[in-house]
Amino acid sequence: MAQAPVKRPPGRPRSDAVRTVVLKAANDLLEEVGFAKLTMEGIAAKAGVSKATLYRWWPSKGAVAMDAFMAATVPRITFPQTDSAVADVTAQMLLLAQAYRGVTGRLVRELIGLGQSDPEMLKTFISGYLVPRRGATKEVLRRGIASGEIRTDVDLEILVDSLYAPIFHRLLLQHLPLEDAFVLHIASQAFSTVTLSGKNTPVSVRL
Repeated sequence: MAQAPVKRPPGRPRSDAVRTVVLKAANDLLEEVGFAKLTMEGIAAKAGVSKATLYRWWPSKGAVAMDAFMAATVPRITFPQTDSAVADVTAQMLLLAQAYRGVTGRLVRELIGLGQSDPEMLKTFISGYLVPRRGATKEVLRRGIASGEIRTDVDLEILVDSLYAPIFHRLLLQHLPLEDAFVLHIASQAFSTVTLSGKNTPVSVRL
């Protein structure tokens, strides 16, 4: 008996090559003009595609902008994988601070700022960027728990806040520099009460 043909989702299949071009164009425009001045027309023109193509794949400029931002940012802030979850998280915090000292930080400030008066933008930022990044951090921390490096009774939500909230605080207010020494100090303090004795400490981490 012949198998029934596999049904594909309705609509035109997304071309990976075209998607890459669109996301690069959107990120380039984000860096040039910011999110507030970003338009679907501008993205389409820069990418050399029709606006209809964009709307076929993304429901709004916020959706394509978040995909573009993630595609450009995530490879620069991924977690290393060593035998120490503490060292890996600390190294990633340093990568994040480095990114936030440049145009990426300006974009994050803008997106969070716009989100205060645009609930949909804030929702997109939280679901598209913040939640996945917190999830990735918790996965690394769970690895540390499984290896005996981190206590089993730790509250991961509070630990993630303790590690990353100070970075966002300096990023948003810009009252003090977001320097590596600050990040290492925050990591050392946050991990000091949740790591087991004899394990690696984040202070020794350098990029």
